[in-house]
Amino acid sequence: MLAGGLAVSGGGFLLIALAPTTYPWVALSLLLIGAGMGSLAIASAVIMAGAPPEKSGSAAAIEETGYELGSVLGVAVLGSIAAATYRGGLSLTDLAADGVTGAAAQTVRESLAGALAFAQHAGPAAGALAHRAQQSFTDSLDVVGLSGAGLMLLAALAVWALTPKHLDISEGHH
Repeated sequence: MLAGGLAVSGGGFLLIALAPTTYPWVALSLLLIGAGMGSLAIASAVIMAGAPPEKSGSAAAIEETGYELGSVLGVAVLGSIAAATYRGGLSLTDLAADGVTGAAAQTVRESLAGALAFAQHAGPAAGALAHRAQQSFTDSLDVVGLSGAGLMLLAALAVWALTPKHLDISEGHH
């Protein structure tokens, strides 16, 4: 169940990378990611089932810390990948060729919203700038989708290989 849930989440990330960036596909991707992550509740039960009753408080603390740390690292790593990919698609050289320099270039490279807001007042190059920023954002989603899929599928394989096959949590004492 754990490995399967992680694989389902990995499939959701893969769908982000490969499917068209339209609302139905993004919604389906996020549904798969969320549904797969629901299997992590079983991870808590596995941890607690393996802990003796006198150590259950420590086991719960370690389990919760691991869950929170994984969440924070996932957001930080994937967010950093997205930001780096987005900025990479909007090089300062290309922006300067369009007449966007200095603080304006930094605003455009900071976020899609900043780029689109700047493009509204950019004059003749506005359409090209908006298109380039949107394409860079879409490219960043593709890279994050592939990265997330790879990480989730590696985690699924690790869980599949490391979880004892005879483990039964149905008669847990916690």
